[in-house]
Amino acid sequence: MAFALVLSFTDCKSSSKRDYFDTSFQCFAEPGWRDNANFKKYIEKAWLPTRLLYAEDNLKIKKSEIVFTGDSLVHLFLPDLIAKEFPGQTVTNRGIGGDMTETLLTRIEEDVLVLRPEKVVIEIGGNDFIQGKCLSLVQNNLISIIQTIHTRNRNIKIFLMAVPPTRVRELNQIVPVFNLFLNQVARSTNNVEYIEVWDKMRKIDSPTLSEEFIRPNGDNLHFNEKGYELWGKKLRPYLKK
Repeated sequence: MAFALVLSFTDCKSSSKRDYFDTSFQCFAEPGWRDNANFKKYIEKAWLPTRLLYAEDNLKIKKSEIVFTGDSLVHLFLPDLIAKEFPGQTVTNRGIGGDMTETLLTRIEEDVLVLRPEKVVIEIGGNDFIQGKCLSLVQNNLISIIQTIHTRNRNIKIFLMAVPPTRVRELNQIVPVFNLFLNQVARSTNNVEYIEVWDKMRKIDSPTLSEEFIRPNGDNLHFNEKGYELWGKKLRPYLKK
């Protein structure tokens, strides 16, 4: 229900506000969305209710060896898929549809670190670029997320998933730049690894999502079960260490 609400609040129709290559583009450096009224509705109707569910669940499970967190691409990594891809491992999903780097930063302690994980998998950034957020702001938020995790425990292993291709041209232009940054951060930071998926999920000769990963409902932002099988294949060697 919460995820459906997220989709009702977000859209990718205003291309000029997210086209980083448009000469008239001005990046957005303020908190929230450009549409502040819808952002408030999203927080009230989707983000906070999902966090309440996570808080209740965290009290029950108390600890999880591995926690996935991030936006709707994580949120849609459903329990049966996770169990299939990571059999015998304790994996908890703390993704929220619509999450941006700034909102993930505000909740990382209560939703993720309270579970005392040994490994944290993060996929985040796409929604920032849907809003046309300033690239430097998104980068700084990501660094702050890593610092917050390692302030709690410097031995936590962090796995930064590449933001995958979509069927939205403007996102496919800027996301590879952000992925290069993620890779650079991983190379220069202890206990941080970068997991590349863009290369395997895009069309061979085009910077867009390959047909084999397209969801059947006309969804331009998310991918199907085959995409999660690829995530599982990529992540398993790291999570088994």
